[in-house]
Amino acid sequence: MHLSGTIFSGPGEAVNLPPVDLLLLWRDPVARTGEEAMAADEVLLEWDEYSVMRVYEWKEPTVTYGFFDSEEEASRIFPDPGLHFVRRWTGGGIVDHRADIPFTLALRSCDREGRPQSAALYRWIHGGLARVLRSCGVECVLLDGDAPDGGRACFSSPVTSDLVLPDGSKLAGGGQRRAKCGVLHQGSIQNCTLPEGWDLQLAERLSLDVKLLSSIEPFPGFQDKVDELVRTKYATEAWRYGGHRRPHH
Repeated sequence: MHLSGTIFSGPGEAVNLPPVDLLLLWRDPVARTGEEAMAADEVLLEWDEYSVMRVYEWKEPTVTYGFFDSEEEASRIFPDPGLHFVRRWTGGGIVDHRADIPFTLALRSCDREGRPQSAALYRWIHGGLARVLRSCGVECVLLDGDAPDGGRACFSSPVTSDLVLPDGSKLAGGGQRRAKCGVLHQGSIQNCTLPEGWDLQLAERLSLDVKLLSSIEPFPGFQDKVDELVRTKYATEAWRYGGHRRPHH
């Protein structure tokens, strides 16, 4: 497979966007269901105090599908009856999270100079991640164009600015959602192992200053907001199927 892109072996960003002034790095100590994870990310974006990078673990084998995808298609691609499916607020394809390293960036509007296009912001995030991966011994390529279409399974269809191994296997992708309060980037890293501290390296590449959060909640009342959003949105059939028909497992 021929790869067109940037091989990260030297200094410099792939896209020159100004860093965030202050980024909170929260290593979420709670393993969450898919619905809880989606709600936690949305609550972080709506928080008006800081931009946050959340690194976390899944509570159960989970597949997420993008805002415009359907559970019917997700369960067709990943038919394992032991999987839990959840619809994301962000776009992007269908992601099997059973062996991934997930992370989220909730970037406030006031922490970004101007309003960069989604494509530029995506490439900026992955440019920083590429340098972190390489510092951890993982060679990678930042794609300049889409790979051959592999369907809706996200890690079978690398697209522009995704990170891949030199052999074409996808390393990292993500989905984004823009709101008045900022931008949510839900990322997934696969097909590699990373040492402890990789997340701090990424946070440092994307910001001028990093503050580590060690609390169980980033702010008082966070979990109550997450529980409420799960109940009123992410756990409802109206959200789950989003106008698509319910699949037959």
